[in-house]
Amino acid sequence: MSTPIKAPEQGSLAVSSLAQARKHKRRYDAVITLEDPGCRLPDRLRFSAQPMPAHLVLQFEDVDDDSLGIRVATREQVIDALAFAQAHQAGSLLVHCYNGVGRSAGIALAILASRLGAGSEEKALADLLEIRPEATPNLVVVKLADGILGRNGALVSAVADWQERTPRVLQARRDRAAFVRRAAHLYAHVPPVDSDQ
Repeated sequence: MSTPIKAPEQGSLAVSSLAQARKHKRRYDAVITLEDPGCRLPDRLRFSAQPMPAHLVLQFEDVDDDSLGIRVATREQVIDALAFAQAHQAGSLLVHCYNGVGRSAGIALAILASRLGAGSEEKALADLLEIRPEATPNLVVVKLADGILGRNGALVSAVADWQERTPRVLQARRDRAAFVRRAAHLYAHVPPVDSDQ
């Protein structure tokens, strides 16, 4: 069961699943949607009527390994999410993905680390876990955010140290990695580069 999301306040950040976002999306000033590439219509969150918060949609798979040829988060997508959050930091922001655990947690961690500044990586993670205790931030997003924010490995280390102390997270990552390797055909892949060009 998902942790209930708190009522939006000015400057607040919430992390949720798609199901939760569907119920609460219009209460927020801005929404970041993280979905699978080629997401089916029933699994999309869009706005077609007022009130219509500012909305950013990014598509990438929730995979922690960027070496498998799967469409994971890109540097540009993480930059876009950080810029969007910065533009809407005075209002309330909802970040969601399908389960509200991996992609949304990774982007939320990046936003929190950006807002808190360098040297606050462990606090950013603690704040994320207070908002969303079941979070297991997407490692590709964390690695990209670390580089973008110039943290020299501090954000990656904060997550790695926490994982080592949290057996359920280590097991969840192992299970997810095993599933990806077993069922790689279910994921969107990066198109091959044409070497003739």
